[in-house]
Amino acid sequence: MPKHVGRYVYWSERLFREVIDDNGVQLDSRVKASLKLGVAGGGLDLAGRDREKTTFEVAEKLKRKLRRSIVSDFDTSSSLQLVKGASWVEVSEFQRWGYPRHRLGQRTAVMHARTVTREGRRVDLCLFGGLKNLRGYTVPDDDPVGGWTSSAAPAIEELVASRGVAPSEEDGDASLFDEEGLAVETLKVSLSQGIYVHPDDHMGRPETRAFTVMGFDATEYVALIYRDVTLTPGRWDFRHEQEMMGTSRILIGAPLWLRTTRPNSIRTYFGSNRLELAPSARRPTTQVLFQPMRQDGGQVSG
Repeated sequence: MPKHVGRYVYWSERLFREVIDDNGVQLDSRVKASLKLGVAGGGLDLAGRDREKTTFEVAEKLKRKLRRSIVSDFDTSSSLQLVKGASWVEVSEFQRWGYPRHRLGQRTAVMHARTVTREGRRVDLCLFGGLKNLRGYTVPDDDPVGGWTSSAAPAIEELVASRGVAPSEEDGDASLFDEEGLAVETLKVSLSQGIYVHPDDHMGRPETRAFTVMGFDATEYVALIYRDVTLTPGRWDFRHEQEMMGTSRILIGAPLWLRTTRPNSIRTYFGSNRLELAPSARRPTTQVLFQPMRQDGGQVSG
């Protein structure tokens, strides 16, 4: 049988290098040099004598070196820090507001993955990273669509930019939520950001939501987790948010990479590939659509 052709759809060189440095992973000296050369250009510089050390090879070496630290069993009760898995992944551009004390300084992608464990628990991953780290895709600066944006966006931006550091009273928006509440709001953004009609009309149709970029079958992802939150049974009622029904654990973090061996599964949703729901489907939504005011007086689209 022929070997599957793989593709890295997302690769974060910066985070990859940080994990190497923080955990004392020793790579070939030539690879270290190529990593340094690649900082400004995005991706590994594999020119000349370093050509034999590919992205795939250094990723595989990292997994071997940290095999005792990278967890793939989401049933484990211990707090997760580095995880590995496979899932369908949806990517959208996170609608940040840009005024918290800790800010995301670039266009940011939010990537959602879902898995069901052997014990039947639903686990959702909400992963944030630079939109520029998508390989082979240039997302238009102006995709003329609008939809729901969350009033919790500043708190989520604060959480991600500070890498999960617990908010203080100085952090304003972030301190308005407890750990579970902020995790739930983050998942809502991952699943519903950009809707403009009843949420049920968008279920399973990410190409109808504003800000979605692409979806694909990730045969492997490796991610660094900032927050690992298990929801209190009975606390949350998701009857009016069907896509969140059954979730029990929410992981918030950033991906080192997303890889697929099924490139024909990739679907892009931005630009001309975005679909608009038929007017007959439009009816009042039961989900509150916030239209909060920015600090500079401008209104957030909603």
